Amino acid sequence: MKKSLIIALILISFHGIVYSQEANNPGAKLQSSFVTHLRYPKDLEKASIPSFFALKVQHNEKAKQYNLEFSDSADPLIIKEILRIREKLDFDLVYNDLNIEQRDIPIIIPIEIRLAKVSKEFSAPKNRISQNLINFQGKQAVGEFYFYAPLVLLVVND
Repeated sequence: MKKSLIIALILISFHGIVYSQEANNPGAKLQSSFVTHLRYPKDLEKASIPSFFALKVQHNEKAKQYNLEFSDSADPLIIKEILRIREKLDFDLVYNDLNIEQRDIPIIIPIEIRLAKVSKEFSAPKNRISQNLINFQGKQAVGEFYFYAPLVLLVVND
C-alpha cells in the first residue's frame, strides 16, 4: 500500500512539473488556444481529411491587428474556421518567444491537424499538400520571415 501511495505522489508531482513547464511555453499556450477554440469542420472530419498547412502571421501596425495568410495547402473550410477564431489566438506569444521586436516581419507557423483515421485520397502520392505547404497565392514564400515550431493538433474521428 505504501508503494502505491509513493508512486501516486510521484506521478502527481511529475504531472505538476510538466504542466508548469507547458504553462510557461509560448508555443504550448498558442497550441492550447487552437485546441480550445477550434472546431474541426465536420465535412473534413467525415471525409477523414486532415489539414496540413502553413499560416503566415504578420502584424499590421495601422490596423492594430495580425494579418493571416494561409498556404495553398489549406482547405477553404479550415481557413474559414481559423478566421472565425482569429481574435482568440494570441500571436504576440510567438513574437515574444522568438524575441522579435519588429512585428512587421512575418512568421510562418506550420500547422498539422491530425485525424485518428485518414482517407486513402489524402495519403495518395499525387496529393499536392506537401508541394503547396509554403506556397501562398500560387507563389513560394520568399524574402525575410521566421519559421516557428510546428503546431500539431489531434482530432479523434470515427
